[in-house]
Amino acid sequence: MDSLTPKEKDILNEFRGRVADKVPPHLSSDFELSKWLIARNFNINKAEAMLLKSLEWRKEWGIDNIIEWSPPEVLKKFFPGGISGYDKEGAPVVLIPYGNIDLRGLIRSSSNEELIKYFTQLFEKSLKLLREQSRDRDQPIGKEIFIVDFEHFSLRDFSWRPALNVCFKFVKMYEENYPEILKCLFLVNAPKSLSVAFNMTKHLINANTLKRFKFYGKNGWKEDILKEIDSDQLPVHWGGTMTDPDGNVKCPSKKYPFHVTMLYVYTRICLGGKVPKEYYLKNKLLRNQNQNLHLDFKNHKTLGQNESEIFEYEACDNTGMQLRWEFRSTGSDIAYEVSRIISEEVEELIPLQRVNSQVFKEEGTLTCDEKGLCEYLKFYKIRFMNDLDCRKCKIPILIFKYFHKIIFKNAYSDRSVELYYNIELKESEKEVQI
Repeated sequence: MDSLTPKEKDILNEFRGRVADKVPPHLSSDFELSKWLIARNFNINKAEAMLLKSLEWRKEWGIDNIIEWSPPEVLKKFFPGGISGYDKEGAPVVLIPYGNIDLRGLIRSSSNEELIKYFTQLFEKSLKLLREQSRDRDQPIGKEIFIVDFEHFSLRDFSWRPALNVCFKFVKMYEENYPEILKCLFLVNAPKSLSVAFNMTKHLINANTLKRFKFYGKNGWKEDILKEIDSDQLPVHWGGTMTDPDGNVKCPSKKYPFHVTMLYVYTRICLGGKVPKEYYLKNKLLRNQNQNLHLDFKNHKTLGQNESEIFEYEACDNTGMQLRWEFRSTGSDIAYEVSRIISEEVEELIPLQRVNSQVFKEEGTLTCDEKGLCEYLKFYKIRFMNDLDCRKCKIPILIFKYFHKIIFKNAYSDRSVELYYNIELKESEKEVQI
């Protein structure tokens, strides 16, 4: 509080008077109230509106009791993340091996509401630890550290529209309800394709929050993390000294007890992983889906073996536009890939891989966001292919900006594949001002 100017302290006093009878005890201190003002640059009206909206959200979602909520088994087993320990100043350290998340599997096995609640539960656990640390140390500790590991990150899964929508909800929920709790965010093992994913979501994030993001490739991050966190608070895999009893350097099974006001919260670092199909919700019959494909998709194409279909989209004047695609198939599974080409350099964004489009709709979105490259933009190209060995197929590639190849592969039979698809170049959704 000593860092506030006299004018800011006056605003805080007025703000306290406005909301004192509305906030719960754990949010009523000057230290907590100042976070809402800082998040809105000490615009008292905006800060009050933000706080009241958040209190309504907490009531609607039952946030004050969310730690006692028992989430579905699939989330406890496969939603990556956990609380590793504390930094050198006593702030909780949240570790999220995001690259191992099976977003498709989780979305197909739980509702969006359950996903949001589980993510929020992790936040609330860390905040209770934060308040407990403040009490034990007799000094306010208001922020925490996040380490997000993008090893094995898949842009294909991230750009899948249902997954993208869930990620938008995560970011929006965090920004609207947890102001000024981020001390530092270490984003490690970040591939080049992460820049595409980041550009899709950064407009939702407050500028002050963005300043605390630290991006790393494969090297250099462990040393920087250890400047903030002692080694005995981290698993060996992330630069520390902790291991499981069996020697596992990622500590997926060790549980760490944290005493939280008459309650012990046991948490482990869930590593995520592929969600078994037996967890998938059986709320739609595949037969009914296939009967309506001609209604759900504008375009239809029959692809024989080794046959391809190419779509080109001029993008020279389309900076800020979004290329969106969705498709289903019958008769076989499909493989596709997405590449970005700048000048003559090809960057693989979504590696060639099979998708179960004969069972689930495949969706994706990418944005033309490199304004400085307009002189290089030529077109988008989307390629469909039904090929027993699509990597042997040689097709000339005209390139620039983003080049999208969607390659359909008949993996298990020599019969034709029926492809149903929608592809469009549309204006990006308007930015949400936070």
